[in-house]
Amino acid sequence: MSKVNISSDELTPTTTFDPDTLANPINPDWFRGVHEARLAKEVGIDQFGVNKVTLDPGSYSALRHWHEGEDEFILILNGELTLIEDTGEHVLHQGSTVGFPAGVPNAHHLANRSAYPATYLAVGTRLPAKDVIHYPDNNLKPVTR
Repeated sequence: MSKVNISSDELTPTTTFDPDTLANPINPDWFRGVHEARLAKEVGIDQFGVNKVTLDPGSYSALRHWHEGEDEFILILNGELTLIEDTGEHVLHQGSTVGFPAGVPNAHHLANRSAYPATYLAVGTRLPAKDVIHYPDNNLKPVTR
């Protein structure tokens, strides 16, 4: 019989992003209020990621980007976030879901423009060394991950 991996919010470590640790940060103040718990990793899942992310007011989820090889799915758990993508801006609330299929060049990220923290669940494919990420707003070459 195989072992079942069980965890909870209380047991899963949360990492607060520190842009001061990066050699060449871009917009470092965007990321000071990003807190992430890697839920899938905590229970031994590695074919897809499930991360619980809290954005403090004024923080962003990432640089605007899109993936050639990995799907992304977002579920807003609480609070209000603004999705910024190629067709414009969209305010998201608890229960809102958004999907970004692999290979569709729609660069996106989330911003917390509210006065309160907001939390979302991010689910995505994990294809080590097979994904290419594009950052159209920044002077970055596509990144293979």
